[in-house]
Amino acid sequence: MKKLFLLIAILAVGSISAQGNGDFVSFQFVKTTPGEQYNVILNEKWKELHQMRIDEGTITGWDTWWRVGATPESDWNLLIVTVARHPDSLNANVGVPKMRPEYSEMDREIFLEKNYKARTLVWQNVYVNKGLNFAGNNGETPAVPQVAVINPMKTDYSNDAKYEALENSLNSGDLGPRLGWGLLKRIDNYGDDIHHNYMTVDFYENMSDLMLSRVPTQNANRQLQEVVKMRKHVSSIRLWSGISLRPTQ
Repeated sequence: MKKLFLLIAILAVGSISAQGNGDFVSFQFVKTTPGEQYNVILNEKWKELHQMRIDEGTITGWDTWWRVGATPESDWNLLIVTVARHPDSLNANVGVPKMRPEYSEMDREIFLEKNYKARTLVWQNVYVNKGLNFAGNNGETPAVPQVAVINPMKTDYSNDAKYEALENSLNSGDLGPRLGWGLLKRIDNYGDDIHHNYMTVDFYENMSDLMLSRVPTQNANRQLQEVVKMRKHVSSIRLWSGISLRPTQ
């Protein structure tokens, strides 16, 4: 009976605590080609295009994140994130002609060939935001700090509404050394065989804050124990911020 009352209390708190802002989020997992300077292409070409898309209202944010500790054997080393208010907007108003209208057809072909050689798109996932906690945030796409950790999660689908409420309740209020937190529900694929169906994201000012937060060894409180029972924490991947774009006005 005590466990039932605890669960009811947690769900009640969750209904008034951190909640998602409904953003749609595209994750592109990329493997860059050594020597082809994809970082230069991102900064000199694609950055300009996506800032235009943001200022026009097509998307609300665009970020690149470099995977910490990636090696030549890693399946991906760069994460490109696009945020929008509608799923159709994630891939709208893109292309070389918009970015460089003065380019001839040959110029476009040369650039696209260079871009193709510089990276491989390993896979792409699409999510919807189901939880968000940033100080002072009122539902907009938040500006992000320098360090992030993505945590793919796998549930069995049977209690996902309860799982979302518990995660939101657990990550409401003071986040300690974290500057922000988010919960993403995957919507591009579904089923028992997919790698994950949720993703939590923790944001930090610097890598030392992340490392120091992991030093204390503690037992999980009852609320965290409830969450742990409902999902498998597949992995924890550290990221450095590369480019982060938001509206200029």
